[in-house]
Amino acid sequence: MAYVNDAEGWKRLVASLAQWSRAIDGASEGMRSIDRDGLVMTTTPAVPERSIVNDVVYWDGAALIAAYDEIEAAYASAGIDAWLVWVPDSDTDVAGALAERGHVLDSDPEAMVLDLDAIERPPEPAGFSRTIDPVELARLNDHAYGMRSAFERALALLEPGGGLYFYGVDGDQGLASGLVTFDYEDDCSVWLVATRESARGRGLASALMAHALADARERGRSTSTLQATDLGRPVYERLGYRSLGEIQLWEKRRSGSDGLADGGA
Repeated sequence: MAYVNDAEGWKRLVASLAQWSRAIDGASEGMRSIDRDGLVMTTTPAVPERSIVNDVVYWDGAALIAAYDEIEAAYASAGIDAWLVWVPDSDTDVAGALAERGHVLDSDPEAMVLDLDAIERPPEPAGFSRTIDPVELARLNDHAYGMRSAFERALALLEPGGGLYFYGVDGDQGLASGLVTFDYEDDCSVWLVATRESARGRGLASALMAHALADARERGRSTSTLQATDLGRPVYERLGYRSLGEIQLWEKRRSGSDGLADGGA
């Protein structure tokens, strides 16, 4: 298979990001994914202070701006204090329009793509499993990223199936490293990659990623996409992912909200 170009890589990444939002619909009490023309939005009342689980994915910038007031009202009605829009760094028009409406650039992870033909399956690390508890993975992400109970609250009812595949390595303190992949069309996206601090430096995340991606290739997927933090990017580059540019998180908070509501970090 020829390596996908940047335009196709972005198309697959945004499509997988949008479908992930639909796949986790109902992952906690009251959580909803709502489709509108050119976009999908997620509301997570269980975590009103965290924009990362109250987010909008769009593929039509004009439709996003046209629906902006309605979207903002929906988040207010759901009691959400912070929400964000995922914006490719090339879409300066949307970024500017959001800035005019009070959004600020919260972070800018790297959008990355990988041709799955390049993946080699390594030996399984001790404690390797494809049947981990999704809630335990959520707790591990809370621990690894200092999110208190945000992921656990947001994903309390998440279950395997529907294109979701869970991987982990058990350690002395429970789950040492874990992740979930999600299949959509030709792409396998990667989510919730985390390793307990005491287990870092042993290549656990890399091994899990390689097994998960080899499995995805055997299921017929041709690429993998993800959004990489500065901590994760070197791991993904070693696996062969390449950058498409930044995907920016433009966040808006209700006046008086500082992100430290009960259970927030």
